Amino acid sequence: MSAKEVRIFAGRWKGRLLEVPSGARPTSGRAREALFSIVSESLRGAHVLDLYAGSGAVGLEAVSRGARRAVLVEQKPAALDRNVARLPAESGEIEVLRGSVGEALEALRRRRDHFDLVFSDPPYGSTAEAAVPQTLGEILAPGGLVIVQTDGRSRALTEPDGWTILSRRDYGRNVFFFFARAESSLKLPMPESFDGREGKC
Repeated sequence: MSAKEVRIFAGRWKGRLLEVPSGARPTSGRAREALFSIVSESLRGAHVLDLYAGSGAVGLEAVSRGARRAVLVEQKPAALDRNVARLPAESGEIEVLRGSVGEALEALRRRRDHFDLVFSDPPYGSTAEAAVPQTLGEILAPGGLVIVQTDGRSRALTEPDGWTILSRRDYGRNVFFFFARAESSLKLPMPESFDGREGKC
């Protein structure tokens, strides 16, 4: 595996290599494994939205592990398109939306799509509004979860209006914030390897 590739770790596409777009900063393998450990109980049959998808590693791994479908949003999708083309996905399992996150969210809102899990990995230094756009509240299914990845050296995210941070987990430079709607009673399960110290596995 080259530095320009990442691997799907589990599920029916386990071992498949994905091309990383030039200039992208893929989530580390350790962090991605930990992420899927945390959401494993809610993944099967889920509808997943992957914003700023890059290689598509998160959304594609979600489908590999049992999600019903994934919509991947990417402004420069050449590498993502090649990755999707190499996978033997069934019709409707994977959809790529080309363009900005704002445009994609508006299109999804208009067609009344809803998602159980949303992963957002915006460019470094993005605002909380860019990471968790208010439009997400209209397409997040009841009890849904939004996971935002940031860099450990970036300023910590704050809670946008209408949202609450359930947890923060740190894996080296990869930091995950778990958001739910403020009125949600969602509780975040701990992965089996959670050690209770600073949210680290």
